[in-house]
Parts: sequence; C-alpha cells; structure tokens
Amino acid sequence: MGEAKRQPDGNRNRIRIDDRLLTALAALMIVTLAATLFIAPRYAKVAKAYAEKHSEYRTASAELKAAQEDRDEKAARLEELKTMSAENEVLESEVFALISQLEKDIQAGRSNRKICYITIDDGPYNRGKQFLKLFKERDIKATFFLTTANGNKLPDQGDLTAESMYPQYLKFGNTIGNHTYTHNYSEGGVYKDAKSFMKAVNKQEDFTEKATGGYRPKIVRFPGGTSMAGDQLDAITKALREEGYGWIDWTVDSGDSWGTDEGTTDLIRKNVISAAGKSDQKIMVVLFHEWSQKSLDAMPDILDSLEEQGYIFLPLFYDSTMVEK
Repeated sequence: MGEAKRQPDGNRNRIRIDDRLLTALAALMIVTLAATLFIAPRYAKVAKAYAEKHSEYRTASAELKAAQEDRDEKAARLEELKTMSAENEVLESEVFALISQLEKDIQAGRSNRKICYITIDDGPYNRGKQFLKLFKERDIKATFFLTTANGNKLPDQGDLTAESMYPQYLKFGNTIGNHTYTHNYSEGGVYKDAKSFMKAVNKQEDFTEKATGGYRPKIVRFPGGTSMAGDQLDAITKALREEGYGWIDWTVDSGDSWGTDEGTTDLIRKNVISAAGKSDQKIMVVLFHEWSQKSLDAMPDILDSLEEQGYIFLPLFYDSTMVEK
C-alpha cells in the first residue's frame, strides 16, 4: 500500500501542462486577433504611406539627377560659349584691324579696292528682317543705327517687341550703332545741351546691351546728322569723346527721306549709283532708313551696280577711319 502512494501521478502533471499550453494558445490567439483588428491595418497604412513617399523620393531623386546633369551641361555650354565669345572678339579685332589698314591704303592711293558702308537708320522695324534676309543671301554686312523712339514695339508690326529684333542684327556679322534713345531733335530735345544728348545716348546703349545680352555700341549717329546739333556740337562731341564714343554722318544720302514724303525707288537707286562713280567716294558711307520700303526695293539693283564697280560691303566699327573720335 505504501509503495502505491509513492508512484507519481502522471495524468495530473499532463493536465497541468495542457492547461499552460491552452493558456499560451489563447494568448496567441488574442494577440493575433489584436494584430488583425488593430495592428495590421495600421501597419498597412504606414506601409502604403512609406511606399508612396519612397516613390516620391525616387522621382525627386531622378529629377534632381536630371537637373544636376542639365546644370552641368549648361555650365559646360556656358564655358564653351565664353570661349567662343573670346575667340570671336579676337578674330573680330583682327578683321577690323585689317579693314582699318585697307581704308588707309585706299585713302593713300596704295589700293584700288573700294568700300561701301551701308548704314540703315531709325530701326528697329519689322521690315528690318527683309533687309537682313537680303544681306544674308548676298553675304553683305551693314550697320543699323537703332533707336527706341518708337518704344518697345515694332511700328509696322505692333505684336512684336523691338527688343526681340536686336539680336537679329548681329546674327550674321552686321554691327549696331547708337541713334539715341528718343531721336528727338525738336526744341528741348537731345540737342538742348550736351547733358541731354548724352543721357539719350547712354539710355540707348543700356537698352541695346540688355536686348543683345552684352553688346554695347560705341558709334553714334546724331538724329538728323551732326548739323542738327547747332551751337551744341562742340560740347556734345567733347562729351562723346570723353565717354569713349565715336560718331559718323554719311557721304551719300540715298534720298529715301527727302521732302515731305520718302523718295521714289528710282530716285534712291540713281542717287547711290551715281555717287559711286565719283572719285571721292572710294569709301562710301550711304544713308538709308529701315522704314523705307522704297529703299528695300531699290537695294538689289544698288548692290549689283556697286559690286560691278568693285565695292565690297563691310560693317562700320569704332576704329574705322570714317568714324570721328
């Protein structure tokens, strides 16, 4: 009987283990249920937000990389343009030095070459595009004396800004001259005194620099010519000289602005061609106006005739012997 009492009760121990297992299983089920009801939805929401943010990050990262590459490419292009600009300035300086020497040789009788400087005043006009197209086709260079008297609109096409035309003049090797900001030579205008004149010159130069991205013309044409300055001429030319400007009139007037109306196409053609045959016109500076359709119409015949007479067409530049300083 005593030995029977000492035997372990295996069934009772097994029951206790099973109770603990059931308790653990119940707890696990509660946790799983809680996770299903509360944690999983929150996790799914966080996971979705994370995925969206990660996608945004990847998109932004790609955009940043593209922007950096674009920036680097533009920086490289800018350096390339700076180099090209510097090289162009050197070449331009060399070309103008050669032309200046040619002028001196012509004037001294050491060369039989002839030069025609076509100068076109009062732009920009939309018609300027037609002049430029003609000159490009003929590989001819000219000089455009520009003003802002008409505001920042093209008088013959009001929906276009004048500013947008400025780079076009320089595109194919032409040069730009300063025709004052207002072109106002009535009483109390640019010829009131030297200060008024220089204000109009400086303002036009600033406008040109802005419109072209850096070009500052150093050749001035007086509105109406230097004769319009009257008793202020000496004071004005002194002020121009002190600020590093040169100035120029013309040796041949095309006649496109003569009288109360513009000259006829035939008159313009005859005026220029006949002047070219004179011995004192081996270096011609011819005056035209950009608003003149008659000048545009006469130009092809004028160019043909002058080319036959041996003229070459060049743009004016500051060191030209024809520019007063």
